[in-house]
Amino acid sequence: MFNYLKYMVTVPRKFILNWTIAPGLYLLVLPLAFANSSVESLLIDTQREAFRGMSENETMMNLLGISDWDNVFTLEGMVTTYFMIPFVPILIGIATIILLNKLGSKAEEDGTFEFVAALPMTRLTLYLTQSLVAVFFGLFVCFAWTNIMFIPIATMELSQTLDYVPLMKATLQGALAGVSFGVLGFALGAFTGKSSMAWAFGGGLMAIEYLANSLKGTNDLFLWIDDNISSFGAYGNPYQDGLIAGDLFLVIGKIALFLAIGFIGFRNRSLNLR
Repeated sequence: MFNYLKYMVTVPRKFILNWTIAPGLYLLVLPLAFANSSVESLLIDTQREAFRGMSENETMMNLLGISDWDNVFTLEGMVTTYFMIPFVPILIGIATIILLNKLGSKAEEDGTFEFVAALPMTRLTLYLTQSLVAVFFGLFVCFAWTNIMFIPIATMELSQTLDYVPLMKATLQGALAGVSFGVLGFALGAFTGKSSMAWAFGGGLMAIEYLANSLKGTNDLFLWIDDNISSFGAYGNPYQDGLIAGDLFLVIGKIALFLAIGFIGFRNRSLNLR
């Protein structure tokens, strides 16, 4: 199992490094926008007033995950109530599906999975290893992003700041939401042996839950989905409110359920080997 885990980390290491470093460096733009009052006025205040008309469009605000137009133009609002809600789960879900497809169902289809299938491991060990990578890859990448972003916050004199521990709580909840979409894609890919199923189910669930979260004010069905089963709806605001056990267990329970379903299919089907 250790050798296979090493294989799963070393083979796509360029992919992992790209997803770890590139978004983290891009996120440095957010705290640096508050480097001094003149920069903040130019980059933040000007844009807030230029696009203020958008705040009158409730549907657009919901699609962007914005509830308070003025708050989103603060450092705390940008990171914890805008970036963390719509974008972190989506990016983590996509990254996880791509990585596990490279090493799982997609590799079965193109014949490069034969090396893995020939290893002296049971299917349970194989699946558990991939599951661990699916979960911890999403968590690792997301925590890397926010820690890279926190460097200027901790070392520079900014006009606004963020507290580290609440930021890490928000990171955990946002990362788990993304992992829930990624592991569904991974699980259905493993269940069927078809990489297209990973995108159809993982991306499909992500789209349904995102739309339900955005349009929950217009439809009782969307509101029920958002309140009861959506990873976006379970997010809340952990930066301000802390981690709520019910929300946390909902997302963790979805991850465990998806992985269990995937293992049932992976254990019983024949592998697509050439």
